[in-house]
Amino acid sequence: MKKKLIVFHPAIAPYRVDFFNSIDEIFDAKFYFEFDNALEQTFDQKRLQEYLSFIPKYLSPGFLGIKNLRFDVLSILWKNKADVVFISEYNLLGLLVCLFKILVNWRLKIVTVCDDNVKMAQNASWVKRIMRYVMLHILSAVILADPKSMEWYGTSLKYKAKYCYFPIIQSDAIFRERLKQALPLSVSLTKKYDLIGKKVILYVGRLVEVKNVSLLLKALIGKSPEARLFIVGDGELQAELKRQIRGYIYMHSVQFVGKQEGLDLFAYYNIAQIFVLPSIYEPFGTVINEALLAGCYTLCSSAAGSACLIKPHRNGDLFDPDSNTELGEKLLFSIRHCEGVKDVLLKENNMYHSYDQYITSLFNQLNSIIN
Repeated sequence: MKKKLIVFHPAIAPYRVDFFNSIDEIFDAKFYFEFDNALEQTFDQKRLQEYLSFIPKYLSPGFLGIKNLRFDVLSILWKNKADVVFISEYNLLGLLVCLFKILVNWRLKIVTVCDDNVKMAQNASWVKRIMRYVMLHILSAVILADPKSMEWYGTSLKYKAKYCYFPIIQSDAIFRERLKQALPLSVSLTKKYDLIGKKVILYVGRLVEVKNVSLLLKALIGKSPEARLFIVGDGELQAELKRQIRGYIYMHSVQFVGKQEGLDLFAYYNIAQIFVLPSIYEPFGTVINEALLAGCYTLCSSAAGSACLIKPHRNGDLFDPDSNTELGEKLLFSIRHCEGVKDVLLKENNMYHSYDQYITSLFNQLNSIIN
């Protein structure tokens, strides 16, 4: 008989759909979301819900405008008699669930999903440290996306909770099937931008300060006339980044194509040979998994939690985002050692472990904790 599980999570995002569906398959689950869209960037929710194996429900607005203070979680827990509850991070909603466990059902198993990379875990604010300290004495488990974070938790936070590892990744089979569906769009892009024989570099993400896109532009400008850079995303720095390349003799080599979703986004992954994430701050960075699934040689900032997915000189490389030269050197090396675009085909998967392997390992870890 499946255990009853309730998930409280901020919002539905593309990189969580497969994870939620796997939970729904293993447990008798109900899903409640705080917001009707992600806070930092919006996604096509109608399209995402078509991919869900469950019907999502939504919590009432935060009490007195405090976003995580959702008192209806208490009535939901009381009515549903769950065996297990999944929450997100360390916040007031999580504290309410912990309070319910203490006052009503001490046998309730609570698992939090924490995206912090190791630097974020080490440098947490005093408010978060207090919440984390309290909750780790009550939680059954913490799911961490970064193995370095899990190692640090294990040595520095030896409390009641057990620590599990699961990176923020998507199903290989499902993602690559959508890449395949996007191939006709990729062919059109190749013709539109005259990419045959060119070496295509891709960035996907918001155009904001912490994403450090200006470093990528500096690394590329003047280095390789046969390279073409596609910047997929929008944000407050778009105009400034366009000014940065103004007057560059090969400025036509850089294309700002705006935010893309669904097959339109997959089409860009198909044409790219090199992917770059230059962030100076990045809890995880789900685009790294996407780029690797698409077969891109991936240059990843060492500040990103998803650096754990990179096997240097095999499926990509790491660089220090605070260095003015390291990305330029590694990007130039990558350009020199890749072939230009020929036929638009599905590239080889560059992830070293599959989604199925990771999710099976996670559920095995959780079963030993919650049973």
